[in-house]
Amino acid sequence: MYDAIVTAPGSLGDVNPLLAIARALKARGLDVAFVAAERYLPLAERAGLKTVALTSNAEFDRLVGNPAIWRPRQGVKLILRDALVDFMERHYRWLEQNCVPGKTLLVSHLLDFAGRIFRDRHPETRMATVVLSPAMLRSCSDPPRASGLGIERMLPGWAMPLAYRCADWYIDRFACPPVNRLRKSLGLPTAKRLLNHWWFAPDLVLGMFPEWFSVPGADLPANFVHCGFPLADSVELVPESVRSEVESALANTGPRPVVFAPGTAHHHAGQFLEIAARVCEKLDRGAILLSPEASQLPARLPPRVVTAKYLPFSLLLPHAGAIVHHGGVGTTSQAFAAGLPQVVLPMAFDQFDNADRVARLGCGSWLPMRRLSEKRLEALLLAAPDAQAIGEFARRVSSEAKCKDWLDRLLPLDRQK
Repeated sequence: MYDAIVTAPGSLGDVNPLLAIARALKARGLDVAFVAAERYLPLAERAGLKTVALTSNAEFDRLVGNPAIWRPRQGVKLILRDALVDFMERHYRWLEQNCVPGKTLLVSHLLDFAGRIFRDRHPETRMATVVLSPAMLRSCSDPPRASGLGIERMLPGWAMPLAYRCADWYIDRFACPPVNRLRKSLGLPTAKRLLNHWWFAPDLVLGMFPEWFSVPGADLPANFVHCGFPLADSVELVPESVRSEVESALANTGPRPVVFAPGTAHHHAGQFLEIAARVCEKLDRGAILLSPEASQLPARLPPRVVTAKYLPFSLLLPHAGAIVHHGGVGTTSQAFAAGLPQVVLPMAFDQFDNADRVARLGCGSWLPMRRLSEKRLEALLLAAPDAQAIGEFARRVSSEAKCKDWLDRLLPLDRQK
């Protein structure tokens, strides 16, 4: 039995912020279990946390190995259908054995549907839902961008409720059956429109981003709290050899290299990284290409272009000149903090909305990854804003990180313990 259970489905960008929360709770003296994909548990174990595997390495590889996961509609379907089937019911059974209603605090990623069902089954359970990006929220006056088409931005505000209902009809067709099978077995009523309000915990919703990167306040849930960017990349937990890798990479690229980061769970980035290497050779720019999959890295590297599996952004980005990335909110926030111009190449999920917000703030530009070419990437890099133009956001992020006790804002519920 635990004082707190922190559940983090997803890739490293999902894991790091929730791992920071788990570590902060442990520092407050709580007995914490951290639940995540098997491949990320060594990080939590190095932090001294008790860990539970949510998905095996084989299950994770099967999911991210499917190229359809990086297409807007198919990706959502794969996550909400296949991933739910893989781990939801067994995670719920584990919660029944290890979560004490009225005592254990649940801190859950939005996709922890098992935790949300447990909260309905045991309403005395205290639960905080963690929202990592504003794309997961809904707004009629300033709707988050869901794809490269931007259809939601073309609709008048009065039509958005109907648009959201249509989206829910599509999503509920494949997400509701596994959810409601489990709910029925527990004597709970049928759930509908899962992504409308249901997936937010009734107790507290924590937005891991600042107000200036959010939807309008009038559209937020009543129990929503902005926590600012966590800027958590678990740098304290990586082996010392990784710090040496950062120094070596920077020494071999020259000053202010371009960092190319397609995402830690992107196993189909070969073409992107090939284009990146060729463009940097043409522009005579140093570059660092990141991919955990060696098979995705170019066979031939131009001078001053190096590769690495993973380098913590908090160590790397302050020394970079620009970053080209997939639009994950963790990478986006670290680029803001470093004052870097960004070129965002979104593929699915929240990436289009994050990319759009970067461009609207004047901190970079974006292009759907499927439209990438050497000519377009070269033009985007040459047109990137200079550091002085975006320095305001680096100062703002730094100020927000230093001026508050973020744990007090993140988890007021733990005071009820």
